[in-house]
Amino acid sequence: MDTSSVADQILFAEGFSGNGQRYSYGKTDLWDVINEIETPSYIYFIDILRNKVETLKKFSKSVNSAATELFYSVKANPGVHILQAVLESGLNVEVSSIGELKHVLNIGFTPERIILLGPAKDEALIRKASEIHIKGVIAESFRELDLIEKHYDGQMIVMVRLNMEDETTQALESMSGSESKFGIDINNMKEIIQRSGFVPDGKFGFQYYLGSQVLDFRESLRLHEKMLGYMKSFRERISYIDLGGGFGVPMNSQDLPFDFQSFSVGLNTLLSKYGLAEKTIWFESGRFIVADSGVFVTRIIDIKTAGNGSTIVTTDGGMNDFLRIAFLGAEHPIRLISRENCSKRKLVTVCGPLCTPIDCFGRNIPSPECIKEGDVVMVFKTGAYGLSMSPILFLLQKTPGEYAFSEGKLQGRSYAPLSADTIMNFIYRQGVRN
Repeated sequence: MDTSSVADQILFAEGFSGNGQRYSYGKTDLWDVINEIETPSYIYFIDILRNKVETLKKFSKSVNSAATELFYSVKANPGVHILQAVLESGLNVEVSSIGELKHVLNIGFTPERIILLGPAKDEALIRKASEIHIKGVIAESFRELDLIEKHYDGQMIVMVRLNMEDETTQALESMSGSESKFGIDINNMKEIIQRSGFVPDGKFGFQYYLGSQVLDFRESLRLHEKMLGYMKSFRERISYIDLGGGFGVPMNSQDLPFDFQSFSVGLNTLLSKYGLAEKTIWFESGRFIVADSGVFVTRIIDIKTAGNGSTIVTTDGGMNDFLRIAFLGAEHPIRLISRENCSKRKLVTVCGPLCTPIDCFGRNIPSPECIKEGDVVMVFKTGAYGLSMSPILFLLQKTPGEYAFSEGKLQGRSYAPLSADTIMNFIYRQGVRN
């Protein structure tokens, strides 16, 4: 865990500031915000999200193509406050399940602002997408392509996700490779073109997604060149190209922000080189848009000294609320905040309440020496893949709250956290009776 002042600049660049024991967002002391919420909870700073959207819009305008469109990946964070902000921003959305599809429709997204992708779409989902005339659907297998043909409405844009053997080694998660479950192997291009003949001219394209959390624009361009090179021979057939996303978010002092300006220059060169500059280009983004906006807040329940003399801090929230640190080893800035002022510091281990040794946020984390029960731990950059991918049923703890902070004040929570009794009654007792 990087704890240098340089690392703090990663936080401060988004509007946060602090001195190691107290932190603020803009002119607001975070203690004032924390005192208004239950813990554990997520707080989403919506102004940060809006700034990220503007960054992507500026980048997309610099791409030399017939048109560009931006899609928010709902899987990154389907929270109500998040989706409402995305809706207001004008971005489209990308969904991967019937649940996500119904959710974004309820939020207010119209079908023409929705695309559907994912490697396990069943016939009912494809039929529903066609019936309501969503903007587009992306096939990840020949089976899916056949189902799309069976239910095709004549209006949807149809893309085929391509997969190649080469994969990036610089991504947190690689989304391509010889054994990837995603897409159709690129060596089947001729069959793809043949079996997609039902799609009218002007409605067909290719999609690919190479990896997530990529910070080096040169690595992105290396793989984009390979994929765009494959498409050159089929450019007369395609009208759309979905380049995915994967734009990385700096997590420590060694990480540099993704260089959109240099990436745009390189991408424009490739589109021109392979005769694809007249196509409509799509980009998907989840983590980049929402990661920096989220702060996970959990309250300290207990402090004790281990046999080796280290200090163990136990909190009311853990990997059941935020899985990424424990399961994926993801690195996040962690700060302990004391209600008292003290200049001395010590190193502590911070762990959650679950009955497993992997339920820990980190070790050797700097903390005010005067930290006490009731003080809080803040985990920054938790706006993406937080609550939505966490095992909330583990130990039947109450679920965390989700709050929005916008325009200098707390806007309220998107739902009431579920208590253990509610979870048991809804999932277990009701299930037994039925």
